[in-house]
Amino acid sequence: MAREYPETWEVLRSRHDRILRKAIESNNGYTFQIIGDAFCAAFQTAGEALSAGIKSQLDLNHENWGEAPIKVRMGIHTGKAEIQENGEYHGYLTLSHVQRLMSAGHGGQVLVSFATQELIRGNMPEGTTLRDMGKRQLKDMIHPEHIYQLDIANLPNEFPPIKTLDIVHHNLPAQMTSFIGREKEIGEIKQTINEYRLVTLTGSGGAGKTRLSLQVGTECLKQFSDGVWLAELAPVTDPTLIPQTLFSIFNLREDSHRSALEILIDHLRAKTLLLVLDNCEHLIDACAQISESLLHACSKLKILASSREALGIAGEVAYHVPSLNTPDLADLPTLPELEKVDSIRLFLERAATAKAGFALTQDNAASLAQICSRLDGIPLAIELAAARIKVLSPEQIALRLNDRFRLLTGGSRTALPRQQTLRAMIDWSYSLLTEQEKILFRRLAVFVGGWRLEAAESVCADVEEGGILPHDILDLLTRLVDKSLVTTEEVMGETRYHRLETIRQYSREKFFETDEVESMRNWHLNFFVRFTEQVDEYLKGPDQITWQSRMTEEQDNLRAALEWGLSRNPDSALRIAGAANLFWTAGGYSAEGFRWTQKALEQVEKIPTPYGVTTEQRLVARAKALRGLTRLYLSLGDNANAKRVAEESVALYRQSQDRRGLAFALVILSYPLEFLSELSQAEAVLQESYSIARAEGDVYVICRSLNMWARAILNLHHDLDLSQRYIEESLRLAREASLRSQEAQACEIMATIAIQRGDNNEARTQFKESVRIYEEIGATFNVILEKSNLAHLERKLGNYADALEYYRETIIAFRDIGQTGAVAHQLECFGFIAQAQDQNERALQLFASANALREQRSTPMTPHEQSYFKAQLKGLREKMDEMQFDSAWSKGYAMTMEQAIALALAD
Repeated sequence: MAREYPETWEVLRSRHDRILRKAIESNNGYTFQIIGDAFCAAFQTAGEALSAGIKSQLDLNHENWGEAPIKVRMGIHTGKAEIQENGEYHGYLTLSHVQRLMSAGHGGQVLVSFATQELIRGNMPEGTTLRDMGKRQLKDMIHPEHIYQLDIANLPNEFPPIKTLDIVHHNLPAQMTSFIGREKEIGEIKQTINEYRLVTLTGSGGAGKTRLSLQVGTECLKQFSDGVWLAELAPVTDPTLIPQTLFSIFNLREDSHRSALEILIDHLRAKTLLLVLDNCEHLIDACAQISESLLHACSKLKILASSREALGIAGEVAYHVPSLNTPDLADLPTLPELEKVDSIRLFLERAATAKAGFALTQDNAASLAQICSRLDGIPLAIELAAARIKVLSPEQIALRLNDRFRLLTGGSRTALPRQQTLRAMIDWSYSLLTEQEKILFRRLAVFVGGWRLEAAESVCADVEEGGILPHDILDLLTRLVDKSLVTTEEVMGETRYHRLETIRQYSREKFFETDEVESMRNWHLNFFVRFTEQVDEYLKGPDQITWQSRMTEEQDNLRAALEWGLSRNPDSALRIAGAANLFWTAGGYSAEGFRWTQKALEQVEKIPTPYGVTTEQRLVARAKALRGLTRLYLSLGDNANAKRVAEESVALYRQSQDRRGLAFALVILSYPLEFLSELSQAEAVLQESYSIARAEGDVYVICRSLNMWARAILNLHHDLDLSQRYIEESLRLAREASLRSQEAQACEIMATIAIQRGDNNEARTQFKESVRIYEEIGATFNVILEKSNLAHLERKLGNYADALEYYRETIIAFRDIGQTGAVAHQLECFGFIAQAQDQNERALQLFASANALREQRSTPMTPHEQSYFKAQLKGLREKMDEMQFDSAWSKGYAMTMEQAIALALAD
């Protein structure tokens, strides 16, 4: 009507709303929701609801609508619902029931449910009667509804046939709770059933395969003239009893002259029917055989099966049932949006059943999100957790999830035993595995955060008699994927394997029940020692992007390996720490890498050289770890300690036969030397590094030496042309060898040379090119550094708006990776801009807070920085009186780092 009468519709609707409100409120009704022009109202009694319906229809009919009469369809149903704090009602079964009832009617028609009819039939108002419309199938309702039409004297009572589904045959059980979410999955499964004759829903235990198949079956009732029939196979333990189960469904009898299969085929041959085979996993072979036979002989038959794994027959489409979607814990949505998340919706509805009035609030939102996420969105687990709301708060439930198998018990007494607890559900899946599948299932628990095939082959295979050989792993792993106990994802063109957290915890319990824990963790450690050392070399080559990503995805495994190594084999932990520093510094994990490296160095010092490790190997491992620690100190802004450990690393390499290691260590030593303005010493070590690298043919170190040497020449001799030649040579070699990080570093130094030449546009271009390359290779820390360089350039050019935009980004990034010295430097830069804009008191507070931060974390300025800072501080003293100066300084000095950052970021 809004489209047909655009000019008068709003007035018409206003009159419509007034009539309905008056009728509802005069009969003690409460309008709890209006959706468009649809009124949702609640009443204390069925009689009052009936009276409101009568009055509203009479008033609507008597209203002078002109050319646009408004006719309203209505549905009245009686059922249980609960009012929420926001004034709306919850109670899915009741609300959806009345909505379906109303939707079946026509304008001016009032339809009444059987439940309401029972309450009002002996007390009907004068001039009204109920017309029996018979039992009718409402959309999405499993069982027919006996519907009555309210006939009101002097009003139209003849309408077209009500819009219900034809009653069809089925044995689908009525559901006592509402079905939450899965709209996308239901649509996809129904479409697949339209196109294929056998669809198998697969997924882990508790994923909701049974409930989903029942819902799909209900929504498919209309398209199967001979019905939708459920065969519940969970209680069947003998495969030979499957035909008898089907006999009981179709009311068939055995015949001595025909086999059971022949009887079934004869019965189903001409029928358009959907057969739902639920819980096939423990009878998988028998289910596959009977399904294949029935489908081959009965052309109009379709089968919807549910199982932990597919049946594996021709023409089958396996549909993996995912967990319910869960909220992002790192970025929780608003309460209205959170309430729409399927896993949260399920928890809230089931919790409200266990504890009347339970609702989502600002106080419990984070805990509910944590519960649903840590339970992987598994419907069974969420329902079991929600049942605990009777005795535990959401916060208490969330805290106990580490012991989830004890917490999540006490399901429905009418459910199968394995569906009453989460542990029983997974026990059931585990019990169906072969012995070799069980062994691999347990051993895979050694991995944290997923794994690739080569890792599983290296760690989980053995050479024991009857054990698992490396070439067995792929087949066994595939079977675990098929049984929904392992999941897969494609990462950079390769398959990576994972487990739901609930399955992982169960497998760890099984793993720790064995005597293989120590051997498996040792093999895991050995694999990741080799892996990290391999990646360390690849990170210096053309495939840096790929291997940076590979290391990122293996971080949890690296942490587990380091933790085990520190307690059982510190030398292996030291090798990982020494090899991972390029990844840690480039990826922005310097603070974490620093802790691991320090611990490994300390632990190795405490023990003698172990059997199988030579003195030379231990010497080189320690030298490499110290070289890595230098980089970590540098990234954390501690140049003095960086110089100390770099010199120790160089000294150890000189005692070894590792010339390439020495060349790289000399390059790394040049960094703190330059930062501490020891330029002559830096030039000397770079000359030596370059000579060794040329002799060894190490292009990576050659490029690094040339880059740093050009910088030393620039700062020590101010020879722009020679610096330019060194950088151009480095850039040529880097591009020839596809050494992207060295190409990016060369661009940075080209920018520095351009600044010295006064070509600021070229400097800006080169810094941005460096940012681009570092971003491409995932070198997060270097990206931050180059953006900081851009900020410095714009500040010195007086482009304060552009400079502040960069500084705001970089100060947060430096804080997040633990680079305290850089945070202090950024605070000083904010202060320089404030001072340039005559915000003297603010500038001084920023200087003071930076000074306090440097003192607390022992991160002093470089000599060049000190010189510039003193000059700016002197300028402030000249502009401010002593009391004002001291007050501002004291206020800034007393700030925490977060308070100082907040001051810097404020307009």
